[in-house]
Amino acid sequence: MTALLASSLAFHPERPDRALARALALGFAGVEFLCEPPWHPRAWSPDLVRAVGRSGAVLSLHAPVADVNLMSPHPGVRAWAEEEVGATLQLAAGLGAGTVTFHLGCKPLAGVPHAPPWAEALAAARRLRELAQPLGVELCLENDPRLPGAYLWDLGQFREVLAELGTPGTLDLGHAWISHGAEALRLLPPLLPHLRGVHLHDNRGRGDDHLALGDGEIDLAAAWGTLEDVPLAVLEVKDLQALERSRSWISERS
Repeated sequence: MTALLASSLAFHPERPDRALARALALGFAGVEFLCEPPWHPRAWSPDLVRAVGRSGAVLSLHAPVADVNLMSPHPGVRAWAEEEVGATLQLAAGLGAGTVTFHLGCKPLAGVPHAPPWAEALAAARRLRELAQPLGVELCLENDPRLPGAYLWDLGQFREVLAELGTPGTLDLGHAWISHGAEALRLLPPLLPHLRGVHLHDNRGRGDDHLALGDGEIDLAAAWGTLEDVPLAVLEVKDLQALERSRSWISERS
């Protein structure tokens, strides 16, 4: 049965324990915490970790995205990015969170031409998967939107990378729609065996808008009919009003 979580994006930058309390009061099973500043993985105090971890809620983490780039041409940047995702896995273990979602990264928009460091990025992902396993945390790779610099936007390639890594995936439906439009609906069923979670939000097919469900152009009814049995569904919208409207959309179809 799918657990419906709120992304902390809707409450950012509120303290994680307060965001969790608000989400639970709205009827969510838990929260996926977006680990961007001020709540990056090393910013949580032991008291905060205990307070959130003992809540009994379903918890997930989204590793930092800003400047965390396993696809950088610079080895030092890739090493630092791997450390940040690793720190997120350690935080997840302390919280009792079951999953951590991460991105491979993107092509810098400046600098000289370079070959994408696929081998190095995938090797880092494998090391992180090995770190996650004894911690009891599932490391889940997310697809990108088809925007400048994105590498992992094609859902066929996304499925191939998940199979190659032996790592579960988090499907971002909004990203899939930007990348493929209505064709994304045909590409979803082959992904289902690989998916641990899905990020739900709406857009108009051009930008990564993170709109409330029903405020954009995604064929949500058709997509939800395919994805409703994925174990974790996260409403990843920008504010409380969008979160409440999106939850109502889901409730009406459950």
